[in-house]
Amino acid sequence: MTKSDTIAGLGAREDHVGVVPNLDRSRLALAEDELTLLALIGRATLIKDVLERCGLPEPRAIATLLSLRAKGVIVPAKVAKPAPAPVVMSAASQEEIDLDEGRKAEILAMEAKLEGADHFAALGLEPGAPPEDVKRVFYEASKKFHPDRFFGKNLGSFKARIERIFRRLTEAQNVLSDLDKRNAYLKANPQLLAPPKKKIEVVAEVHKAASVPKTAAEIAADAARDSERRSRFARHPYLAKAARVNDLVARAKAAMARGDFGHAFTDLHMASQMDERNTEVKHLLGDARKKSEVSRASEELKKALSFEEKGELPQAVSAAKVAAAIDASNAAAAYHAARLLILHGAESKEANAMAQRAVELDGQNAEYRIQLAKLLDEGGMRALAKKHWEEAARLKPDHEEVKKQVKKRWPF
Repeated sequence: MTKSDTIAGLGAREDHVGVVPNLDRSRLALAEDELTLLALIGRATLIKDVLERCGLPEPRAIATLLSLRAKGVIVPAKVAKPAPAPVVMSAASQEEIDLDEGRKAEILAMEAKLEGADHFAALGLEPGAPPEDVKRVFYEASKKFHPDRFFGKNLGSFKARIERIFRRLTEAQNVLSDLDKRNAYLKANPQLLAPPKKKIEVVAEVHKAASVPKTAAEIAADAARDSERRSRFARHPYLAKAARVNDLVARAKAAMARGDFGHAFTDLHMASQMDERNTEVKHLLGDARKKSEVSRASEELKKALSFEEKGELPQAVSAAKVAAAIDASNAAAAYHAARLLILHGAESKEANAMAQRAVELDGQNAEYRIQLAKLLDEGGMRALAKKHWEEAARLKPDHEEVKKQVKKRWPF
């Protein structure tokens, strides 16, 4: 199956699915994979987002979605198309921030210039310009666009623009100043191998341009050539892919900064598919996946405890199990899942597994030891239970349950 295919029984990847309103999950016997996917689906969620964010192999994720569809848990959802976005340049120039109009225009112009530009063009250099020119131009650009130069100012949307500009300039400087990276870049982009003009010719042209003003026709012709050059570079597969990866990484970092790890994971997953060798993307993807799991598990655990307070025990059990499934390293989720399963009268085997996991993850928690010891006693494994009672007594000797067991098991 290719990414563009329609998934039989679900629809296109760009279609939405949603959870059936007022669904009583307590009446459904949902598997662990189904609970995991259900936690990702709201009123209207893109099918492709669910497949990318669930962490399951795609065939397994599709089969799970089809199972939820067959059980009547999810249905196709329609989403109204958003209104056309306003013109960013115009809106940005009207922002009331701590920058004058000239500085705003300079930043917006630089942002537009960098769109699709190669590393040389990003720095305003001719293709093949030597490393010393790269460092000199980057130093001059840093005086204008280094984020630290705007410290303490109200920048509005320009804060992100300035950071993107400086990040792009830094990337260009890093590649073109390092011999190995520069050679690899030029090998991948042979059209940039043209030798730079001799310094004396450049100086002569500068003096000529300063002494003889250009006519309107010449200015228009220069602008047309510049536009055509940028368009040509933007169409180059390598540059287009690199620009897209950079945009996805920047968007993911912004999402992680505001705690939106789910969207960050989606963007980084797309970036990793486009550039499989990018070590930064791989590192960020792993970080985003872990933080997304921790965040989702925490939310599900909060739901479980909220359901318990309301007396809705089946829903509490379901939410706690989802939390434990999403983040297998969450000791609290495993403990509460075991506790709620016991309260709900579930089979002890599942509760035992959750209680055992909680102790393995955090053996210094007396409550976890006590819960497991009780379950082991009930299951007839008294020797093993005794071991956990002894640990609980060492950790928390004044605990009422512990004192009862000490008196019962060690009367002398």
